[in-house]
Amino acid sequence: MHFQLPTNIIDNLPSKEQLIELIEHIQHNGLDSNSGIEEDEFIDITIASNGTDPNDWGYQTGDNSYSGACYFYRHWAIGYIDDQTIAEHLAVELLDQLEECLAYEQLECWDKKR
Repeated sequence: MHFQLPTNIIDNLPSKEQLIELIEHIQHNGLDSNSGIEEDEFIDITIASNGTDPNDWGYQTGDNSYSGACYFYRHWAIGYIDDQTIAEHLAVELLDQLEECLAYEQLECWDKKR
């Protein structure tokens, strides 16, 4: 079965608004939902998608390696959140990383049998 991604790759990724909301939630609540991120602290964040459906994506915080919510997706974007993070900038950076992964996947030289 062969599927064709739309010309605009980003249409199949989570929206910037969804990522901003997620980043701000983590920034204000931290990981334990009792307090925000303290000064000089940061939290790793990974966003993952197969790039086929904008509603099918996952995220994980910290180093969850092979047990996190992103493990089942092909493409990962990695960043970190601290008390100085501008959510919109990080959301764009994460989407750029995912978009680049998808662009490589569409190249003819990429081994589609992986």
